[in-house]
Parts: sequence; structure tokens; C-alpha cells
Amino acid sequence: MEPFGDPEARIRDLERGVTSPYYAPPQRVVRRPSHPAALWLIPLIVVVVGTAAVAGVVMLVDTGGAPGQAVPIAGGGGPLDPPPVAGAGTPTDVADQTVTVESGAALSISGVETSQTVVCDEGTVTVSGVRNTVEVQGPCASVNVSGVENTVSVESAGSIRASGFDNRVTYRTGEPEIAKSGVGNSVVRG
Repeated sequence: MEPFGDPEARIRDLERGVTSPYYAPPQRVVRRPSHPAALWLIPLIVVVVGTAAVAGVVMLVDTGGAPGQAVPIAGGGGPLDPPPVAGAGTPTDVADQTVTVESGAALSISGVETSQTVVCDEGTVTVSGVRNTVEVQGPCASVNVSGVENTVSVESAGSIRASGFDNRVTYRTGEPEIAKSGVGNSVVRG
């Protein structure tokens, strides 16, 4: 027995601690914003949505004219009417046109299914395009043919180059320097 106390009281004090619920000491609460990165997105989203709304209103107002009215085009200029069609004039035959290439000059012929006669005087003739027919009269410094299915006849040339697909070059005189690349190109004497 304890000299200064009642043993029954001591037992009651010990049992009282078991029967009462435990309370932890209070914790410190730290509040953080849930999404700090999202705060700068709010003004950005407001600006983007506002700009889109203004652009939509401007487009609606600009194109919302009365039905059947033409919408004006910015940039000046004149009316966008198609050019007047010439009357039934005499057709020009391109095959009858002849072009002359002087010494040191160069001529380029291109297009689709055109026919041309060239008088060459030590110049350079370049033919490109699709299914063109060119006759070169006189001596040329060089003749270059590229494209698809072009037919070129040359009187004489210092060099002949053919590239592309299925081009045919025929030379009549001389011994030109010949270079071919591509598929189905031919440079022959004839």
C-alpha cells in the first residue's frame, strides 16, 4: 500500500485512461492553392475566347449583306469581270512562227503539244514540256531537251543533252557531245 494514497483511487485513475478516447495533438494545417499554374491560364483563355468572339462578329457583319449582293474584295483593283472574248478572228497557226537564236543567246521553248521552228546561229536552245515538236535549223552551240515525249530535230549542234522520259532527238550532221539521262530518251543521227 502506498503511504500517501488510496490504492483503489490509483486503480481508478489507471482504468480511466483506457476507457476515454485518445485525442492526438492538433496538427498544423497548411493551405496551398489547388492549381497554382492554372491561375495564369484564366486571363489567357479569356483573351482567346474574346478574340474569337470578336472575329466571329466581324465575319458575320462583313458577310451578312443582302442575299445576291457581291461581297467586296479588299486590295483594290478593278471589277472582277471576265475579259471580253475576241470575235471570230482568224486563228494564228503557231507552227508557222519561226524564232531566231543569235550566237551566244539562249532560247527556251516549253509547253504542252506546241510546234516551233527555230533558226539557230551558234546559240543555245532548251526544250521542255510535254509532247512538243521543235525543228532546229542551222548550227547550234547546244541543244537541251527535257520533259516527256518531246521530238526535236537538229541540223547540227556542239552538244545535245536529253533528260526526262521518252524524248527523241535527231541530228543530221556533225559529231555532237551527247549526254542522256532519264528513261527512254534517244539521241540518234538521222
